[in-house]
This record gives sequence, C-alpha cells and structure tokens, in this order.
Amino acid sequence: MRNVEPHELGALPKNLQEWTSGFIELPGTKSVLSSSAFDRTGCFVAEDKGSIVGCVAVTNLPRKNWLIIRYLAAKRASSRVYAVEKLLSRALQYVETKKPEFLRATTPSMQPYVDVYRSFAFKPIRRDFRITWDLTGTLESPNRQVEIKEVTEKTAPEVAKVLVESIRPYWDWRTEEQGGEEAVAQKFQEGFKKGERWLSGSLGKEVVGLTGLIPDYYKAGDARFRGTFVVPEYRGRGYGRIMMSQASSWAKKLGQHKMTVYTFSYLECLSPGALLYIKSGGKIESEYLQLQRA
Repeated sequence: MRNVEPHELGALPKNLQEWTSGFIELPGTKSVLSSSAFDRTGCFVAEDKGSIVGCVAVTNLPRKNWLIIRYLAAKRASSRVYAVEKLLSRALQYVETKKPEFLRATTPSMQPYVDVYRSFAFKPIRRDFRITWDLTGTLESPNRQVEIKEVTEKTAPEVAKVLVESIRPYWDWRTEEQGGEEAVAQKFQEGFKKGERWLSGSLGKEVVGLTGLIPDYYKAGDARFRGTFVVPEYRGRGYGRIMMSQASSWAKKLGQHKMTVYTFSYLECLSPGALLYIKSGGKIESEYLQLQRA
C-alpha cells in the first residue's frame, strides 16, 4: 500500500471503470481527480508485482472539514478482499490525521465492497442510482400549461434561488455537504461556464420547475442530465412530468440520443425524483450506496 504517484493519476479512472465493470464512470472521476477536492496524500493504491491492482481515495466535500471516502476498488476484488480491507484501513488512518467534522463513503452496490465497509462499522444511509434514457424514440409532447424558457447567464442568479427552493427538503443533506444554500446557488451559476444548460417552466411570473443537462458530456450525443426539480408548493400537479417531457424533447433537438442522471433514493423506497425518472422512461443502470460509520 502506498500513495499514488502523480504520473499514475491519468490511468486511474480507466482502471476504476474496468475493476467495477463500469459502475465508476470516466468523466466524473477525471473531474474529481483534477479538482481542488482531491489531495494526492489521501489517495492510496495497492501494488502487486509492480502493477497497480487497487485504489481508494479520501477527498474533500465542499463544506470545510467534511470528507468522503470513494473509489474503493480492486482488480479481481473477490480474490483480493484482503487488499480491499487494507486499502480501506489505510484510508481511515489518513482520515484520523485530518480530524474531520463529518465523514461518509460511497461505493457501488457490489461485493466485496459493501461487506468490507460493513466490517469497518459503516452503515448504508442512502442509495444512489445511475438512470439512463434512450432518446431515439422520444416525441415532443404538447404543453399548454407551462411557459418554457432557456435560462441564460443573465437570468441564472434569480433562477438559482428557485433551484435552492426546489430541492427542499429531499436534498437538504446535499445542500449541507455543499456548504449551504448560497454555495448551491453559486455552483448553479458557475455551471453555465462548464456547458450546463437549463430550462425553466413558469405559470405567469412564477417559476414552478427547472430541468437541465450538459450536452455531449460523455461523448457526442450522450448527455449528462442534471435533473428535474419542482418548487414545493407546485408539487403533485403534474409539472414534474411536463418538465421531464420538455427535457427529453429538448435533449433530442440538441442532437442527444441518450442522457444519464445520478440521483439519490431512500434505502426502503424510491425518492420522488427517482420515481419520476423511472416513470418517464428512465432505466436504472447502476446502483450505489452512501454509508456512514455507526
């Protein structure tokens, strides 16, 4: 077990994808490993006969002194459980030196990783899904109820306030991890510089819902869906379905044939967002767990 070397970081995303059969995806992993959240001193690899065969990383959450353990994976992990355990143990030793206020972990819902986390007193608290849509057969649905507009950088500051409101209370845990509502609003505005595009749906002057995506995020025609959100007082009236229909049609107009979203759900049942996505034709492609130490 040792720290990853700078020249080895470029190969890690592909290794992680292969070791987890695609559960860990390339663009998001590359983004994390090149971000300010990543510190190489918190990333450890297992080496066997000169080759890297395992990995784990402790990275920073946006909120100060909050940490997350991620990328616990190994080549042929079922025959290298000892290596997986040693990697997690080494990550936790590093965590102790940081004395964090908060720590959680995330892992694909696959063995041996779930059992290894459990053996270190971690308990699942939420599920995450990767949900995809095949847009090749998407048809535009008529919409006579909601006025749809594309959000611009000029209107983004005001719309950001609506987003903050529309993620309550289901995403309160993530708002806290992001550093609060102002940080969430700021990140929304910064997303436009990174290729994010959003639609707002309004009744008169009131914005009732939002939906967004990043075209060509994974590859040409393969979008990263940013989700659909409805302001609390307008939920249960069908606006979520309208915004989802608009999102699919819009994505297709932008030349996208597929879109993918990562969304959380409860352990015992589907969250409203996940249920909306599945009802709108999304298919669960992969499942993950968020965990905390008991």
